[in-house]
Amino acid sequence: MPMKTAALTTTLTLLFVAAVACAPSAPSPQPTSADLTGMWCGSSGDRIDLREDGSARLDAISDAYLFHVVRDLRVTWSDEYIWRTYFDGRRPASAQGTWTFSEYEDEYDEDHDDGDQWVRLDLGERKAAPTRDQQSPERYTFGDGLLVSHDGKGFELLALDGMPDEGWSSRFTPCAERPVGR
Repeated sequence: MPMKTAALTTTLTLLFVAAVACAPSAPSPQPTSADLTGMWCGSSGDRIDLREDGSARLDAISDAYLFHVVRDLRVTWSDEYIWRTYFDGRRPASAQGTWTFSEYEDEYDEDHDDGDQWVRLDLGERKAAPTRDQQSPERYTFGDGLLVSHDGKGFELLALDGMPDEGWSSRFTPCAERPVGR
């Protein structure tokens, strides 16, 4: 009898493990604006404060994240040209603007809807210096879209590289001194 009991116990254990392994995983929680309000710390030392009133502040902007904020301009012009033309010759270390929480939007693919949630940062419009290259825009709107993701422990914000996604270059998680999200 002990042999049959051991075999039955082993069989039941294997069936349980197989059932658990085959069960669909729980979907990631859907974020709300309240989950995203607060201070976020970036993988390169950046800090984004998403405030309840819809305002946002970036501090200690790293080169890695600043690339996202001026991505379109950097395709053609150097950093030095961008700073001289749109920022009075100084690389910005901080910025203020607004944020919104939205679903995926792609100006080139209106039919695409993958259910992804995004934090849209609008950091304002800058007028070019009078000495600008005539090919560069007279006015440029700065900002970025950050994918809202859930890593199983809590929400995170990802600045994605490329189109389509080639991975992230900056990852923002809730700062320890002011937790946000779940």
